[in-house]
Amino acid sequence: MITAEELLTEIKEAPTAPVEPKEKEEKDPRKVKQRTPPTNGLCRRCGQNKPINRLMLCYACWVKVELEKSGWHEGEAHPDWCACEGIKDHPRESFGN
Repeated sequence: MITAEELLTEIKEAPTAPVEPKEKEEKDPRKVKQRTPPTNGLCRRCGQNKPINRLMLCYACWVKVELEKSGWHEGEAHPDWCACEGIKDHPRESFGN
């Protein structure tokens, strides 16, 4: 029968193999599961049940958020560079609308 002390000495004296670090496997983007944005849901800004994007904003609210980044405020006419489509409540500065 082997005593605990003998077992410990055998373990300490046993040669150990060097551990090689595992290389990170590069994932093929075509094989990575793609998540789709939610199709309908409550908009985070207006609270209405509409088609929303990954930011959980409907199109109209997303346009407003993007315009507010440039200093635009609610109720003002959209600048000429704004290319929003299909939003009837948003006037533009030019006469094309």
